[in-house]
Amino acid sequence: MYICIMENSFLRYIVKEQLISGEGKILLTISGGLDSMVMTNLFRKTDYNFSVAHCNFKLRGNESDSDEEFVKNYCEKYNIQLFVKKFNTKEYADKKGISIQMAARELRYEWFENLCDTEGFCCYATAHHKDDQIETFFINLLRGTGIAGLHGILPGQGRVIRPLLFASRCEIEDYAKKNKLSYREDSSNSETKYLRNKIRHKLLPVLKDISPNFIEIITDDIERIRAAEKIYVKEIDRMKREVVSCDEDKITIPISKLLKIDDRKILLFEVLSQYGFNFSQVEDICDSLAGIPGKVFYSGGYKLVKDREDLIIEKQQVDEMAAAQIHAETSLIMKPVKIEISTVEITSEFKMNPRPDYAFLDKDKLVFPLKIRKWKQGDFFYPLGMKNRKKLSDFLIDKKISLFAKQKIYVLLSGDDIVWVIGYRIDERYKITAETKSVFQLRII
Repeated sequence: MYICIMENSFLRYIVKEQLISGEGKILLTISGGLDSMVMTNLFRKTDYNFSVAHCNFKLRGNESDSDEEFVKNYCEKYNIQLFVKKFNTKEYADKKGISIQMAARELRYEWFENLCDTEGFCCYATAHHKDDQIETFFINLLRGTGIAGLHGILPGQGRVIRPLLFASRCEIEDYAKKNKLSYREDSSNSETKYLRNKIRHKLLPVLKDISPNFIEIITDDIERIRAAEKIYVKEIDRMKREVVSCDEDKITIPISKLLKIDDRKILLFEVLSQYGFNFSQVEDICDSLAGIPGKVFYSGGYKLVKDREDLIIEKQQVDEMAAAQIHAETSLIMKPVKIEISTVEITSEFKMNPRPDYAFLDKDKLVFPLKIRKWKQGDFFYPLGMKNRKKLSDFLIDKKISLFAKQKIYVLLSGDDIVWVIGYRIDERYKITAETKSVFQLRII
């Protein structure tokens, strides 16, 4: 009886969310783990035409290869068309200066999209479920997000569909047990060094203890947030049309119109976030509205100029761009300086290396993405140990840096602040203090 309920719920959810239209081919993205094997088994009980895709990210040695072999054997047993691709994930992450998790995400979704184009799949399915939805909700909440981040994982988005979002992890485990399904255990799922796993293994059990049906409660809350978001988006779009004007080269926002809006920070965030500006920067921009003109704010590829009457957003020119950018999740950059990057939580065992090729910064004070560029005349910072600011040119003279060596000096910026004269000194304002919780650690290689 339970098995039929699960299968019927699966089909009803697909129809309710309009995830699959017509008789198009579906690509199931399968790791070999519990969730994906349950999803595959449910699809086998339907009339849908599907194939399977498996990614081998080569991150867990023999374990990764065994996952691939397991999926191959399963597909052979049930005569299912299979696509397999091996990735050099670590090399890709190092080359792009991003985390392993981000690299794996980019690689797999690019491949899935390509398979849809070349093999004629109408969509591809992932095995996200209710617990994943809750974990994503808390991840976004803890990192800071707008209302869009609180609606969690969507049932369908572009070509990707998530037909298991109706089921909890507990329901999926029960279904696998009663159907005697085989699957692979991913050893990395038990590690708590990743935020998602910390939430899964530490936060969610506490919530379950407080409220045994918290998953259903938060799922219902997410549904209400998603409904409220539709109203919110319509109102934001209306306000944008009244305030924002665009042409091919720039976006203009009249300051006089902006000042008449009570919730100007929210509107400005919704406008500027699509150009890479974060909420902290938006707050600074709002604080500058009554100030003198000329202040400039930078995001990944755009700059915002506070003019006399308008806020003007333009693409940065090549000579304005930083030589490199560092995001919160970046683990390595190769140019213009080879730097290894990590985030370290403060513990009793934490120690700082005093060498100048290391920098230890209070992560919560930083505005990402950080930027690296060559130093220039007019630069200043607050050298570690000093209360007053100092011209960088004077600092380099005091350090007796040769003219030739000066040409090779780079600075790391958070917003407009120099936080590290790379290889020489960090800024006093961004040093580690007793209140620091998270350390952004950089090391010149």
